[in-house]
Parts: sequence; C-alpha cells; structure tokens
Amino acid sequence: MRLSPFRRRTGSAGYRVEYEHPAQIIGSAFLRAVAADEPGAVWERLSRETRGLLEGLYAARTAVPLRDAAALARSADGRLRDVVAPLRASVLAALGGSEHVNAFGVSAARVVDRQSAYVLLLPDFGEGRIVSEADWRPSHLLALVHESREWLIDLARTAELSAEAQLPDPLGTVR
Repeated sequence: MRLSPFRRRTGSAGYRVEYEHPAQIIGSAFLRAVAADEPGAVWERLSRETRGLLEGLYAARTAVPLRDAAALARSADGRLRDVVAPLRASVLAALGGSEHVNAFGVSAARVVDRQSAYVLLLPDFGEGRIVSEADWRPSHLLALVHESREWLIDLARTAELSAEAQLPDPLGTVR
C-alpha cells in the first residue's frame, strides 16, 4: 500500500512525518489525563520501563519491597495515584500547571525508527486551531516507544530526544 504525500513526508530533522500516527492521539490523551488527575489513564499510556521507574521510586519513598510496590500499582485501592504522583507533579511543573496543559497542541508524529516516535507540544494552541508547520513554535517534545503492539510514552526516550532537539523535557525532573 502506498501512502499519499499528505500522510507521510520527511520533516526538517530528517524524521518521517505521519499525520495519522497513533502517537498524536496518545500524546494528547496523556496530557488530558495528567491535567484531569486521572492516574489510571496516565498509567496505561506509559512504557514498561517508565512504569518500573515509578514503581521503584514509590518503593523507595514508602520503604516497601519493590515486588510489593509493583503489586500496589496494579491494585484497585487508590495507591496508583501515589505511584503516578511524582510524574504528574513534574509534568505540571514543566508545562505551567494543569490550566496550561490543555492549551498545548500536539503535532503530527515524527517517526525516528520502527520502535520510537515523537510529537511536538505547541504552546497556546487553542481549541481546534490548525497551524501550518512553518508557524510551529514547539516548546517541548514527547517521545513514545512501540512495545507490546502499542505506542507508549517513555521517560528515557523523551529526555534523550528532548536533549537532541535542544528542548526542555516536558516530563520534568521526576523525584
């Protein structure tokens, strides 16, 4: 199947641009979940590596064994909010608070390779506005990895690609 030139082309960084890539929807849903304080929705959009990092931080913070922290993250008793809290706090701090998070636009996906892609976060985008690529002024980048047949947000890849693009990390400093 051949894709039309409107769906796929190469961007200025040399990465393939895809306008109908799942990364755009996932990035937008992740930001909405962070702003609305929905830990379950945030958690389901994170890569295994990022989840493991958050479970480890929770285990260290609460002095519970790591195996117990992993089980708690999957429990239905509300502790997932405590596991996701450092990431949420970092995102809100990096993007200017929950009231500003929903104002960000999410660009078309840039596919780095078969296992990773990213979207650019465009500040003060507004509701339903369409902006030409020449007018984009991205403030942050959000990276996704392809694992278990789905695209998920990854903390390490976001930091790596943000540094490469000389943009601040939208996931901030998770502590």
